[in-house]
Amino acid sequence: MSLLNAKNLTKKFSDFTAVNDLTFNVNKGDIYGFLGPNGAGKSTSLRMVLGLIHPTSGTVMVNNQTVNKTNRKYLSSIGALIERPDFYTNLSAYDNLKILAKLSNLRDKKRINEVLEEVGLIKKANVKVGSFSQGMKQRLGIAQALLHQPELIILDEPSNGLDPQGQIDMRKLIQRINSDLGITIIISSHILSEIEQIANRMIVINNGEKIVEGDVTQLMNSEQMKVRIKVNQLNSLKELLKSKKLSFDMHDEFVIVKLKESEISSLVNLITDNNISIQEVRQLRTLEELFLKWTQ
Repeated sequence: MSLLNAKNLTKKFSDFTAVNDLTFNVNKGDIYGFLGPNGAGKSTSLRMVLGLIHPTSGTVMVNNQTVNKTNRKYLSSIGALIERPDFYTNLSAYDNLKILAKLSNLRDKKRINEVLEEVGLIKKANVKVGSFSQGMKQRLGIAQALLHQPELIILDEPSNGLDPQGQIDMRKLIQRINSDLGITIIISSHILSEIEQIANRMIVINNGEKIVEGDVTQLMNSEQMKVRIKVNQLNSLKELLKSKKLSFDMHDEFVIVKLKESEISSLVNLITDNNISIQEVRQLRTLEELFLKWTQ
């Protein structure tokens, strides 16, 4: 079921076209990766989805509500964390959310504690935000996005500035919000491994135009990848691959074969059936390689 539809979005700033005829679709329940190099038009696209800027042409619909200057009903369906979260550093996490709740006409004070619990900050509720780490501020930013119980949240670079452990914690939080709370998530990120691990669907844009969109697994499987194989009987493996007309390269003691992911298990079975002992099989191609190929 579609939750967000963007159709033929175009945004021009004088003679510069930031987004050009962009169409994409986010389904209910998705963790939807929004990828592109710097200057590709990601932030401009997300701002049009939120109604922060208005398209030169094209339409955005959220929950069957058209996003435009006069209709603001769609805002109840969306939460967002765009760029770095900004809070009153001399106030506690609770008091910051209390102000935001009041601005949103939310009168249920229990909701503040609920979202702090959801993002793992309930024990820091009365601590001043000025003492928070970047990861804690990011969590508080997500808490404010969840305050009004939206169906969709948009996260722009949520792991930006976090150390490796912070990135892992943020990834787990996003997955839990999606699975436990049933919230659809659009995540824009330059950390491609993050998208590869948590997104089920994604779009890649470049120069304001869509390059590819679809299921992450299917896109990863659509082209050949590099598979690294290490065996005891190296010469036997090379002869076997030659007999099956499979091209390969050598790198030190490893054999590098290009295959689709669906073909890996068949190759492994072929090797073991020929009594060649396998020490290692490792997939080398990543989303990063595909991303570079798509955006070159």
